[in-house]
Amino acid sequence: MAKELSREELLNKVEETASKCEREVHGCGRCALSALMEHFELGDKASTDLILKGILPLSGGIAQTRNTCGALIGGLMAIGMVFFPGKLEEAELDDIKAAMALGKEYYRKFEKEVGNVRCFDIREVGLGRVFDTTDPDEYDKFVKAGAYDLCSKVCGKAARLAGEFILRIQEERKTS
Repeated sequence: MAKELSREELLNKVEETASKCEREVHGCGRCALSALMEHFELGDKASTDLILKGILPLSGGIAQTRNTCGALIGGLMAIGMVFFPGKLEEAELDDIKAAMALGKEYYRKFEKEVGNVRCFDIREVGLGRVFDTTDPDEYDKFVKAGAYDLCSKVCGKAARLAGEFILRIQEERKTS
């Protein structure tokens, strides 16, 4: 049987897994969400594959439009998956409101810790300028400027923060 990880060890693993995924295979939304799904055991193989396919176009600030950070979206999705463990249609309006409040709290914490929620702004501040990654020449410049170092850190941070929220949900459920 595997050794149970401490809270800090688990959060470190989530952060490392998300960061490594972004550095090696890319897709910030997918990488943040897959790390959370793996380490918090959210979903079976078939549902995980389907969900990760679905989030992939949300990377690069939603389909490379540089809007809301895909890693932030991946974190929000994982929080929602844990918050609603049963059938969604059984959720009461108060449950939905509580999930939205928790999602907003995560959003604000991400914004505070990363500095921005928009991919455009994160890249501009972190890399000194904005790149049109749909253009092959610009993409090469983006990579050379250290994009995957920046994005892997943001991805890891998003996953770690979401992991903190997931642990809080789980702890609150144990005590109620």
